[in-house]
Amino acid sequence: MAKKIRFKTISLGSEPDQPDIDELTRFIRAMKGRQADLITYHLIRSLEGQTEAKISSPAGGGLFMQSRFDDALTCSPDGCQVNTSGFEEDALVMTKVAGPVRSVLPSPGLLPGSPEPTDEETCAEFCYAYAKVLRSMRDKNITGHILHANDVSPIETEILSSQKIMFVIPEGSTIVQSNLLEVQTTIALTSSRVRFLDELIDQYDVRNLILIEPDEEGFKGALKHLDPDQILVGGYGKGEGKQYWKHIAESAERTLPTD
Repeated sequence: MAKKIRFKTISLGSEPDQPDIDELTRFIRAMKGRQADLITYHLIRSLEGQTEAKISSPAGGGLFMQSRFDDALTCSPDGCQVNTSGFEEDALVMTKVAGPVRSVLPSPGLLPGSPEPTDEETCAEFCYAYAKVLRSMRDKNITGHILHANDVSPIETEILSSQKIMFVIPEGSTIVQSNLLEVQTTIALTSSRVRFLDELIDQYDVRNLILIEPDEEGFKGALKHLDPDQILVGGYGKGEGKQYWKHIAESAERTLPTD
């Protein structure tokens, strides 16, 4: 016997293609009277694709949001200055398109202006300034943040970790995932890294697993350790968003054997 099950789906953001100039021009004209730029365009198009595909937990943003920090967060020997207005506008746009959703951003360490990790005092100041950006978006009804990182920074996690902020490093090693599980109970893994659960599950409290673009083996490995309601199917959209998110939604429906 077997039964069909639909796993919940979650967006970890997107990395969209550049629109052609005619399409972007039409978009800017349609937004006349409102603050809008290329980032606004990507946020709207990505969220439209996610809502159309009925992604359970849509989220707007991705690594392309890095340039938004150029004017929002600047540091000098005299300290860090924060201007959250651009992110507040993004929050208003996102919630208008998709309701209360998460925002996806590069972690502080991925920003060009990030201090050297060895300069702990300046790094901490940078993270506190970064936290003001996140707080300003939550004040505009963004429900939380997903932060993409390359590694686990103790300073970043100490200052930023909370129930409303989740770090993701899907390509990270077992050690990286272990360090993440020291500060949170959810991790995101590609199918090729689901085998890490064999080691992690005995040492850490893994309450939820986000499977990135999972294949059959990924599902099998996850279900060895976790119940279906602890597993989410995740994606990081690239290129033409609507087809990508439709594929993610379809891949979340599986037939599982029953006892």
